[in-house]
Amino acid sequence: MDVNDTSFWNLHGPESTAKHAEWAEDMDYESTVTCPIKEGHQRAGRRLPNLSVMLRGGIVEDFVWTWYSECLVQDRVLELFKRSGFTGYDVKPARARFKRASERQPPRLRELIVTGWGGMAPAGSGIRVIERCEGCGHTVYSGCDNPDHLIDVSHWDGSDFFIVWPLPKFIFVTERVAQAIRENHLTGAMLKQPRELDLSGGFSPGPLSYSMAEERARQLGAALGID
Repeated sequence: MDVNDTSFWNLHGPESTAKHAEWAEDMDYESTVTCPIKEGHQRAGRRLPNLSVMLRGGIVEDFVWTWYSECLVQDRVLELFKRSGFTGYDVKPARARFKRASERQPPRLRELIVTGWGGMAPAGSGIRVIERCEGCGHTVYSGCDNPDHLIDVSHWDGSDFFIVWPLPKFIFVTERVAQAIRENHLTGAMLKQPRELDLSGGFSPGPLSYSMAEERARQLGAALGID
């Protein structure tokens, strides 16, 4: 059954990328994955573990986003999440500095990692596999024709933060998370209902383990062949 899309929200950064953080020079990927059966078929490996970013000057918002849709949060955000008992997320250490030399230090930021699960996008969303390589696992999915049918509540694990496959960069949250963000006037966070999202382009997300810890990725994705 499909959930009423007003129950869930997509959490994302401001439409303008003017304040987005950039990867620092020390960021990189693991070795490129080369396909053993298809010549020239390759993809980037896993991102190196801890995020290191350069911030633009000015006020650092409560939520900070990178060009790659990674989400970093300040301590006051995490304290609110803990007090509220929100589920479906973890945090990882992150390094941050201002792009221009400055005497002041930025606030502590940590990367928000979503561990909650909303299942595979149902057929009613229009998302389908259009290519899968047996050699390296590279998979391409079509775009979403019906974003109002993207979340199937019967596949959702009940977490306050969760993803739907194959959209690991799209953070979905419950109404109570959205309400807490609004009531506490947290900055740098935008909220849209699923039906408002433009998901017409295709997706090629790589393995689930690129988006969360390997153990959690295996738990969720091994049976689905996406871990």
